[in-house]
Formats: sequence, structure tokens, C-alpha cells
Amino acid sequence: MNTTVLATKWRPRLFSELIGQEPIVTALSNSLDSDRIHHSYLLTGSRGVGKTTLARILAKCLNCETNGISSKPCGTCAACLSIDSGQFVDLYEIDAASRTKVEDTRELLENVQYMPTQGRFKIYLIDEVHMLSTHSFNALLKTLEEPPEHVKFILATTDYQKIPSTILSRCLHFSLKKISPSIIDSHLQNILLEENIKFENKAIENISNLADGSMRDALSITEQCISHSEGNITYENVCKILCLMPSDSINKLCEMIMNEDINSLMSYIDKLYYESIDFKFILEEIISILHQTAIYKATSILKDRTYETSIQNFSKKYNEENIQTLYQICVSNLKDIEFAPNYRSGFEMVIIRILLFTPFDFKNIKKENNSDTKKSIEKKNNTNISDYEDKNRSKKITKVKENNINFCENWETVVSRLEIDSITRNLAKNIVFEKSKGNKITFLINSDVLSVATDKSQKKLEEALSIFYGETIYIKIVPSEQNLSTIHKINEEKNNDKIKAAETLIDNDDFVKTIKEKYNATSINNSVKIIENSEGD
Repeated sequence: MNTTVLATKWRPRLFSELIGQEPIVTALSNSLDSDRIHHSYLLTGSRGVGKTTLARILAKCLNCETNGISSKPCGTCAACLSIDSGQFVDLYEIDAASRTKVEDTRELLENVQYMPTQGRFKIYLIDEVHMLSTHSFNALLKTLEEPPEHVKFILATTDYQKIPSTILSRCLHFSLKKISPSIIDSHLQNILLEENIKFENKAIENISNLADGSMRDALSITEQCISHSEGNITYENVCKILCLMPSDSINKLCEMIMNEDINSLMSYIDKLYYESIDFKFILEEIISILHQTAIYKATSILKDRTYETSIQNFSKKYNEENIQTLYQICVSNLKDIEFAPNYRSGFEMVIIRILLFTPFDFKNIKKENNSDTKKSIEKKNNTNISDYEDKNRSKKITKVKENNINFCENWETVVSRLEIDSITRNLAKNIVFEKSKGNKITFLINSDVLSVATDKSQKKLEEALSIFYGETIYIKIVPSEQNLSTIHKINEEKNNDKIKAAETLIDNDDFVKTIKEKYNATSINNSVKIIENSEGD
């Protein structure tokens, strides 16, 4: 019974078997065949792209008994076979993550001077070398620069930026790239055909995408699917095993989003939760769909056939600016989902933000099927400051409705949703709405803070409002001698009220009173500060 896992069984033994790293293979082959061998190599790249495999093949190239120093080791001599089996006494594989101390490095280097026992060269393969301590790197420096003729160093790492420049300058650096999904797909199919395992092309394509450029990850996922599939890897089984959502279901979810069907969405999310679906994966897929939609809108090129229906429907429903807004909402919430109590609640908040807080009108909704939902959303979204109409079915959104009172009351809500920097936000918090005419809005600002209304900050505020409304907005800021009730002033007054309340609470505290009476102590003025608890405790 063969119990060898696929990642080990199908590990490349020769340069010709290594996939996705052709430029590096060519460079090393030319170097070996022309007998121009460096004393130390540095192999960098993400996990599972072939760093350790490449190092072992290089060790065989240097120690092959039959072909000598060559880019094509025989693979059958004692040296080649023992390297493949991990029993070559002159190949020292060191895990730097578990041997970070300088004492370990010095112990290692004490044996460098001795001649190899079995092979032509002693090979020191140090994996995850960036984990070594600073003192360990310093101990390695001199030997790495001028090792004995019979010693070769091969360093491997997933994070070469942590390696000191003094080490980098002493090595021949090769950066292994991530393997493309198409190459992984082709290689997986060849392996499964050799293993006599049935599969669906869509299933292998999905595994190739999930591997994120790592051939080892792809083989590990495939191994997991084989153990659950009874000899036939299907797309449905892959989704079930990895708790992923099938593409048809994601297309259905996108359709619900476009239809503003919030009740059905919440029910569907509830169903997915009990199927242990990965909600972060769903959000990433929606982001990918919006990304492909943006490309499709700009170039008419459809790259992703898996979500072709959703991409085309998004493209028909929304213009370029709307797609960018949806994309930004999803991307900005991707990092927030990690801080939610669970991925489900984080994903629900994304959906609510998409449906209730987008600054443009959702169109092409079937009123006969969604009138109740639409009324519900409009009721919840009564903080929106703009009144959109689409009487002529044109691409442009109608201009801001002249509703001074409504706009004035909701200016703080608008400011909280604008994508602006801190300087521009400071300007927005120090102005108040006066009037609007079409897409021209006039604000007032207290004369004593007029300096915050720079040309640059006004321009940025105009751009942010234009994006928010979906049309070009022009603003005018007029100085005023009135004591304006700005957002900044309101927040300041609220903070002062909290401080006064805190001071009163402290002064009335029995313990504080006792301390003051016993030691004739007094409170320090303006020493109380309000600290907001971000965790809500």
C-alpha cells in the first residue's frame, strides 16, 4: 500500500520537472554547465513555490557521481538517490526557525573546515534563514563570504527583507515567483491522470485558484479532496470539503444584491451560516466580480467566465463610478470583517452598507416584486441627503434636491461617509450648510477659523461630494461672524459636558472626599480627560 502523499511523491527530482520557474532554471543550468559555481545561493519566494526542492536538485547537480558537476544529474547514483531520500550525509538541512541562537550557528560552522565524507561538496541548506538572530548572522558573515572550496551554502527564505544587506551582498540571489493558476491546473491534471483519479475540470480550476501560486498547497488541497471524494473529485465536493460557496450560489447572491432584496439576502445568509460557508471567501469573490466588472466596463474584455452572468448584470445596472463605489465599500470592509464577532455578522454588515448607505440609486428593480423591500430600505435610509430621480433613464443622476432643512440636519452623516483625509475632514466639520442651487452648495464658516478653508482642501471636499452624489458638485464657502453651530463645535461642547460630568462625579466620590479632607488635597484643574472605550466595555 502506497502511503506517500502527493506533495512528496510528485516532488521534482530534476530541473526539467520543476514547473513555473523557467528563468531561474535556465540561469542555474547555464552556470553549472559552464562550471561557474557560486559559493552561496539565496532562494526567496512564498511558500510552496519550490525553494527547498530547487536546493536539493542543486545539491544533486553538484554531487552527482555519474555526470559530475552538471545541470542534468543522473538521478540513479548513490549520491543522487541518498539526496532524494534525505540520507546524504554531506547535505545539512538546517531549520533556522528552531536554531536561532548564535551558539547553534557557531556549532554549525565549526564543522565547515572538514572535508566532505561522501560527496564532492558539503552543502549547507539553511531554511527560513531570516529567523536567525542578529548575532547568528554576524557569526555567519565571514564564512559565508569566503567558505572553503568544498563548501556551498544555499539559503532559503519566505521573507528576504528581514535578511541583513551584509548577507544579501554575499549571495547569488534567485527570487522564485508564484506559479500561475493555469500552470498549476495543467500539472494537477497530469498528476491525477497518472494516479487514475477522476476529476471535473471546474474542480481542478477551483483548486488551482485557491492554491494562490503554491504547488504544494494545490497538492495538499487535492489530497484532501481525494480522501473525501471516493475517487472522483467534483466541484461540488471541493466546495463542501473546503466550506466554499459554489459559483452558482455566488451568482444568486449577486442577483439578490442587484435586486435590493434585503429580506431574502438575510435569510440566505442564515442558510449559508448553517452550512459552515466561509463568508470571508464570499466577500473576496464579490470583490473579484466587481474588479472584473470594472475591467469589462473599461475594455469590454471578460476574463472570468465563472461569474460571467454577474459581471454582465453588474455592468448593465451600474455605471463606472457606481462600480468603483461598490468595490471600495467591499474592499474597505474586508479588513473590518476580521474584527467582527464572527465572519457572518461582518458579512451582514457589508451587505447592509451596500444596500442602505450607497450614495446612488439602485435601478431596474422589479417594483411588483420588491415594493415592500424598497419601502423598508427607503425608511431605513432616511439619512441620505440627496433625492435621486431617473425619469429619462439617462446615465446621469439628477442634481441635488433643494431641501435646505433636510440637508442641514444630515450634514454630519454625510461627512462621516465621505472618503477624505484628516485636513479636508477638519474643514467639513467647521462649516455649516446655508443654501443650495442645483449642484452648487454654499456653506458658512466662522471667520476665526477661515484659515482651514484652503483652496486644496475645498477642492478635495468638492471631489468627495461629487463622488458621493454621482455628479459634479461645486461648493462656495463664505465667512460669517455668527457663532455657527458646526460639527466641531457640537462635538467640543459634548466633550466639555462629559468632562464636567466626570469632574462632578469625582468630586462627589466618597473616597476622593476622604483624601481631600485627610491630606488637605485639591483637584488639579483641567486634568480630567475622556477616554473612549473602543471595546465597548
